[in-house]
Order: sequence, then C-alpha cells, then structure tokens
Amino acid sequence: MNTKISFKKYLLICISGFGLGGFLWGLVLYNALPRAQFPFHFMAILIMGLIGGIFLVLPLNSIREYSKSVLAGFLGWGVGFIGGAVVSYPLFISGIILLSISPFYFIDVNFLRLEPDISIGDFWLIFLFIGAIIGLFYSLFLKTKIWALIWRSGVGLALGSIMGPIIGNLIGNLFNSLLISYLITFIIIGSISGLFLSWGIYKYRR
Repeated sequence: MNTKISFKKYLLICISGFGLGGFLWGLVLYNALPRAQFPFHFMAILIMGLIGGIFLVLPLNSIREYSKSVLAGFLGWGVGFIGGAVVSYPLFISGIILLSISPFYFIDVNFLRLEPDISIGDFWLIFLFIGAIIGLFYSLFLKTKIWALIWRSGVGLALGSIMGPIIGNLIGNLFNSLLISYLITFIIIGSISGLFLSWGIYKYRR
C-alpha cells in the first residue's frame, strides 16, 4: 500500500468500497426472497471478496497486490462462512445468551432481524467468528500483524451485524420499504467491517 495516502482518506476509500459490497449483498438477499433464510449467501463471498479485496489495496501498488488481496478475500469469506455454518448452533445459542445480559437486551428482537424472519443481530457471535477468519487471511496475504487484524475484523463484522439491522429496520420502516431495510442493513455491515479492516491494515502492515 502507498503509505503517502492519509489514514482518514484510506479509511474513507475502504468504507466506501465495503459499503458498496454490502449494498450488493443486501440486494442479492432481497432478490432471493422468499427463498432466502440466512444472511450467509454464497454471492456475498464473491461480492465482498472481490470488492473488499480491491479497495483494501488502493491506491494500487501492483497487479500482484490486487490478486493477493482478492484471493485473501475469497478465501476469508468462503472459509469463514463454511466454518461459521459448522459451529453455528453453539455460537447462536451463546450469542443469544450474551445479548440477553448486554445493553441490547432492551431492544426489540425484531429489530435485530429482517423480514421474513432472517436473523442478523442474533448471529453476531457467528459474524465475529467469520470476521476473525477473514482477518486471518488478509493478515497472511497482506503481511500485517496477525492478531491486530483478527480482532479488528471480528469485532467490526460483529458490531455491524448488530447495528445494521437496527438502523436498517428503523429507516426501512420510516419509508415502509423492505428493500431499503435490506440495503441499509448490509451497507452498514459492510462499512463497519471495512472500517475495522482498513484500520488494522493501515496501522499494522509490515
């Protein structure tokens, strides 16, 4: 990465890129209704892996850097989704219990989900797990400090999974539009994920 670019500008570039990825993720899920039952759609792997990978290495150093970042994205999101599915039940139950004793306890559980009953915020611990795996792959391929990126990536995706549906439902209900709820939800998930990932990459790339 060209470190001549400012930290704030780099964050803005990555937030915009991942936000665009989130927009497309939400659009794919919305168009898959009523068949869609979970947020972990296979197209999200392609969308977030490609767009996220490109924006994380802007401004471009070389085609090799693009290739490494995109490959890291595909592998991170792919392995993360598969791994999350394997451990989904214990993480889902644990996440619900932890939510019940957190400040989010007072939030209507329906605001953590998207119609027709697609859990998002309920899966925050699964998103944390997926985000950690994504961070691991980016750290290995882009040569950053591993733990610095793992925890930031995990926390960013988990936080986005909680804040996304809350804000998405509020704005969607305001305009009486389920499409807006989906788009805003996943734009926020993508943007917060991009913020935390780019923070770690900019500060801790070797």
